[in-house]
Amino acid sequence: MQRPPQGPYAGLAILLASALLAWVAQAAAPAAEVTDHVAAAQRWERAAGTGAAAAAPLAQAARQWLLAHRVAEAERVAARLVRLERLDPRSPAGTARGLAVAEVALAAAQPERTLAALRALGEPPPAGAEAQVLLLRGQAYLMSGRIPEGVRALVARERYLAPAALAGARHLLWDALAEASARGQDISVPRGADAIVGGWLELARAARHGSGPPARREQVSAWRNRYPAHPAAALIADAMPDQAVPAAPPPPGAIDATRTPARPATGAREPVVAAPPPARNTTQIALLVPLSGRLSEAGEALRDGFMSAYFQQDESTRPTVRIYDTAADPAGAYRRAADEGAGFVIGPLGKENVLAVRAVADGKVQVLALNVLPDGEAAPRRFYQFALSPEDEARQVAERLLAEGKRTGVALVAAGEWGDRVAGAFRAAFTAGGGHLVTSLTFGASTTDFSDTLVPLLGFEDSQRRYKTIAALVGGSLQFNPRRRDDLEFVFFGGQPVHGRLVRQQLKFYYAGDLPVYSLSDVYELNPAANQDLQGVAFVDMPWMTADTPALTELRANVAQLWPTTARRWGRLFSMGHDAALLVAELRRSGLPITEPIAGLTGRLTVDAGGRVHRTLEWARIGSDGLPHPLTADDASEP
Repeated sequence: MQRPPQGPYAGLAILLASALLAWVAQAAAPAAEVTDHVAAAQRWERAAGTGAAAAAPLAQAARQWLLAHRVAEAERVAARLVRLERLDPRSPAGTARGLAVAEVALAAAQPERTLAALRALGEPPPAGAEAQVLLLRGQAYLMSGRIPEGVRALVARERYLAPAALAGARHLLWDALAEASARGQDISVPRGADAIVGGWLELARAARHGSGPPARREQVSAWRNRYPAHPAAALIADAMPDQAVPAAPPPPGAIDATRTPARPATGAREPVVAAPPPARNTTQIALLVPLSGRLSEAGEALRDGFMSAYFQQDESTRPTVRIYDTAADPAGAYRRAADEGAGFVIGPLGKENVLAVRAVADGKVQVLALNVLPDGEAAPRRFYQFALSPEDEARQVAERLLAEGKRTGVALVAAGEWGDRVAGAFRAAFTAGGGHLVTSLTFGASTTDFSDTLVPLLGFEDSQRRYKTIAALVGGSLQFNPRRRDDLEFVFFGGQPVHGRLVRQQLKFYYAGDLPVYSLSDVYELNPAANQDLQGVAFVDMPWMTADTPALTELRANVAQLWPTTARRWGRLFSMGHDAALLVAELRRSGLPITEPIAGLTGRLTVDAGGRVHRTLEWARIGSDGLPHPLTADDASEP
């Protein structure tokens, strides 16, 4: 009979391999219904043909051998899988092969082989296989002693799980950490670890280092104070029953900083009983963001950014945090936060929601709204406003043009309320500084041909009229090259990347490729191939998008691994949440105004005496590689 793997990793290998195979019942009903795994494995092998069609049956055979604890047989089948040729690793057959080979390597206590098989699948993981890839990757890292990387992968996996599966996933992570701790592996928190990963590692250390129940209880109590909204908090009563201590989980209407729904799913473990909320003071703050409904992903990105900065603050001075869902009733969320002791409220997001909170804010609780009030709406006392405002960006474009000595140009902006705001802010700032805006034109969302706009804007009609007049005088045809008007020094563009690419290329077509184009952050997207058509465009954006410092590069890489969707779609809101934590810390410390700039991810931040946050952004020019290249104040923004 085949023996299970032996050695220091044997227990972990079997534990992880067993957990891996839980999804087989969903992937192959015939294999899930059999009880004789050996017979099932043999049947799958017999069913395997040749070529790509053999991948899926052989993958199922390998898993059945693992369920029968016949690791050597599983490795034999995995070797057959590896020999299959002409398999795209990201095709269904190639993905099935890669996952099966990785699972067998993990069961054989060979974590490096596991990681190699997963790397062959590419990044990001194939669609639909993200959860399995991150599970295998995390377990391989843990098995090889790379504990923080393993925790990071298993935490990232939660984004691809149903809410009802989160509790089980977190118990699996805890069990794996306990196994690593029992083997005496290093579970210290590395420098720069994010709050969620650091919290898991600190809790594992507290559980291991306590000499008995009283000592462990004291250490876990201290951990709770440091990580009041960590996803591991709900596990303490079950995983470490002698260490359960009174805690303050989110009150009714509040949501903790995890992805678990406010009401536990059937069978989920209930949190420990909460202590009464504290009296209102500035050491308790509330974060009001949408965590359900259509804006839930935006709210999660804000929350994750906030927590990433929050846990980098000094433990002795940082406040406690409670998080409230504003999807249904932002004003109600504000009232609950105030009633439950918050001295500072951050949020909500969106102008309408900010207006709703402004209507009930009375100045007793400080508020950092994540948008601005409409013009003409007075802010209540102790009401601060922080927004990623396109008007601010437009004004900074105008300031740069004036600083570069460019005084005459044209504006081309998207039609609608957003474009009106951008054009108005740009025009006001540019003309106030002595600039002359020849014209300001708009385009619709469905526009693909800008000739009707660019020809008159560039003055080609005048050139054509001159040609016709001269041709009539001389009585014949002439060689004619149209010339654009020579007094234009720039084009200010406000719109999305797809229109920016069209405008840039059509300017070249109309002999105006040398005319500098300036734009806002909206023109740039995280796709170098698409951005190549924007070569030469100068734009203003937050450091998170354009700065290339080592610290920011590392942070972006960590976020991309932990929260790939956030990094791809919601990076700017992640940065806003991060900077909200910095602003609140400084407002609590020094009050208004804040004149010394705070180096944030969204820009260099100051706050005026009226509570309005101002951002100074970074300048970049898109190069031939489609990437942003920083522009200094002295660089001329020529294409």
